[in-house]
Amino acid sequence: MNVKNVLLFYKKSAYRVYFLEERSTFNPKNRPIAQKELDRFKKAHREHYATLKHVGDVLARYGIGYTKVFRGQIVDYDSYDLVITIGGDGTFLEAARNVSRSPLLGVNSSVSHSVGNFCIANIHNFESIFQRILKKNFRMKVFHRLHLDVDRHRNEIDCLNDILVCHGNPAAMSRYLMTIGKVTEEHRSSGVWIATPSGSSGGVLSAGGKKIVHTAKKLQYMPRELYWGIGWKYRLTGGVLPARQKIIMTSLMRDGRIYVDGTHIDIPFPFGVTAHITLSPKPIKTIDI
Repeated sequence: MNVKNVLLFYKKSAYRVYFLEERSTFNPKNRPIAQKELDRFKKAHREHYATLKHVGDVLARYGIGYTKVFRGQIVDYDSYDLVITIGGDGTFLEAARNVSRSPLLGVNSSVSHSVGNFCIANIHNFESIFQRILKKNFRMKVFHRLHLDVDRHRNEIDCLNDILVCHGNPAAMSRYLMTIGKVTEEHRSSGVWIATPSGSSGGVLSAGGKKIVHTAKKLQYMPRELYWGIGWKYRLTGGVLPARQKIIMTSLMRDGRIYVDGTHIDIPFPFGVTAHITLSPKPIKTIDI
């Protein structure tokens, strides 16, 4: 891999979004907040932008051209030799949903604040890792994504972490038909997690699933709080599925929703609409040391 053109894909800090931008709705003077919490947000803010500057300085020092783009903007990821995400797992996951060819390197921009399970770099070790990349002294790791295709939704989605299918109101019962293989049954639950191995340490694990090696070529599903009414029986109660297995879900809810990789993608899933979920044929590549 020859690195000549890099995309720096970064998030805006929570402190900037909440307090500094023109559209910010929070004002500490009008909405009192504990000073220690405000100080924590400020500390993460300073760490984040110090890391962003440091990464840019390192690239410039080695004569590497780069473009800075913050989350939410439209960008042609695959026109770059390398995509470096600067933030936490959320920033990495957004890039991972949109990239096809270019490898990813995750940089945790605030190790005291951000969750960065996908980020092998930080402000302290970035330069040494980048030197290894330039010398081609690294491994390339392959992560598999989920492929989501929803009726009436114009875009199909590949995601690295997980999908949550549930009612739009968290207090309401989620009702849907689930088909796996030759088994189709109606579920009444609090929703269902469907996750990649990379996402197996998140919501699906908390719901009773299993943690899987991140590079495995599998997918996993786990219903949340199945309703066991009188005479109600289920066969599809969760499990790890092989790569070629498909999960088909049909909504029996007026206000069903499908959430992808957290809350950033929210797809309506009303009564009668069907979603097809498989392992994507297009995995992503990440830098590993």
